[in-house]
Amino acid sequence: MNYQSFSFLLLSRKFTSIFVGISFIINIFPAFAEVKPQVPKPANRTTKAPSSGIVFKPRDRKPASENSRAGGSRGCAISNGIPITQLAPQAFIGKTASTRPMFAWYMSSSQTVEFRLFELKSGATPKQIGEPKEISGTVGINKLKLPLDYPELTVGKTYLWQIAINCENDVNVNRAEFTVINPQSLPKKQSTSIEGRVNYYTENELWYEAFEESLKVANNGKLSSIASKLIQELAQSEISMKSEADIENVKNRTEYLQKISAI
Repeated sequence: MNYQSFSFLLLSRKFTSIFVGISFIINIFPAFAEVKPQVPKPANRTTKAPSSGIVFKPRDRKPASENSRAGGSRGCAISNGIPITQLAPQAFIGKTASTRPMFAWYMSSSQTVEFRLFELKSGATPKQIGEPKEISGTVGINKLKLPLDYPELTVGKTYLWQIAINCENDVNVNRAEFTVINPQSLPKKQSTSIEGRVNYYTENELWYEAFEESLKVANNGKLSSIASKLIQELAQSEISMKSEADIENVKNRTEYLQKISAI
């Protein structure tokens, strides 16, 4: 090979290398162009749990009878401004579809509570069912499933449950009326969540089942948002039932319920 041929070969290889390099840059340039800058993700933030959508606005609110009037309380000391308080409708007759419902109340001190149950008949003296039961009450929410030594309740009848405490030669009595409805008259339950079941009960005006279900959710010893909302709804339902004779009692009870709902 002469000198000129060798030079031409080197020059050809040089141009080939340049051409390959340019082609490589052209081919990869779009890939670089498509790369988007990485946006840093925001720091994790604690989101507040959504408030409960529970609504308890019973359409059928038959006013409770004179039998439900509370009695005595002036001699009972209150540590946090809240006396013993039934967590059930008092101004109107509540409803349950259970023959052994759960009863609940709030106490600000630990002491013995006397539980009584009565059957109500129009124009007749309340008939006591079973024997009075002594219960060791604790601070906070107390609950009692109708004991097995009491007979099952009867569908269609109206009852009154009473809790009372003794304090300084006085007695603080709370009474609430309720009726037992036929569970077969209700639509079938579909929801599997606690809030869904509570909504089902409130839509069918079953306070006792709704509140029992709401207490299945614990939150560090405090009421769940569902239970708190239920108590708030109960307070609103009762204050709209107030009469001139009971306006002060209902006002005070509404304030107690609002305080309990914030606990």
